Amino acid sequence: VLWMVTTLMVTNPSWILSKDDWLAMRISQNFTLQELVYSPTALHAGIDQEEYLDNNAVARITALTIKVLQPVRDHFGPTKINSCFRSKPLNELVHGSPNSAHCCNGTKSAADIEIISEEISNLELAEWIRDNLEFDQLILENYAPNRVSKITGEREGPNSGWVHVSYSSIGDNRKEVMRMVKVKGKPKYYKGLWQDQD
Repeated sequence: VLWMVTTLMVTNPSWILSKDDWLAMRISQNFTLQELVYSPTALHAGIDQEEYLDNNAVARITALTIKVLQPVRDHFGPTKINSCFRSKPLNELVHGSPNSAHCCNGTKSAADIEIISEEISNLELAEWIRDNLEFDQLILENYAPNRVSKITGEREGPNSGWVHVSYSSIGDNRKEVMRMVKVKGKPKYYKGLWQDQD
């Protein structure tokens, strides 16, 4: 599979919570498999993500990392992975679609990401991916810079929301670009990014 023929560098940072050493291996210059599998939601729910990680999922995650996540990291710098692999129990827990690319069931994998910088907005990140990379689906999710945070009482600003991006390892990438906003607490999807709104 793809990840086995990739040049792997082994690392073991103390913050990695791993049952097996292979989870700590780098699948690209800056990303380990562990950080793409780790989920605080799964951890708190007692769900063992690694138990559901098979060779197909690892191959799909590796393709996404090499083709999308690493290029993003190379261009923008440190990149936060909010969510990548979801095991079936985790996907059910968060009420995800059974066909979600996060589950890596077929040819696709997905990640929800942000740039660790106050200077890079999630809109800018989405625009760069749209204009420079191959992808299956790109969604600017919950982006509302004028929204007032219930926690801080201040505008969330350009770092509100996150960017969802998926990649198909067999080359049938649709390059579908969308945005998701919440209307009365429910997600609603539109074509194009924020600046394309009517």
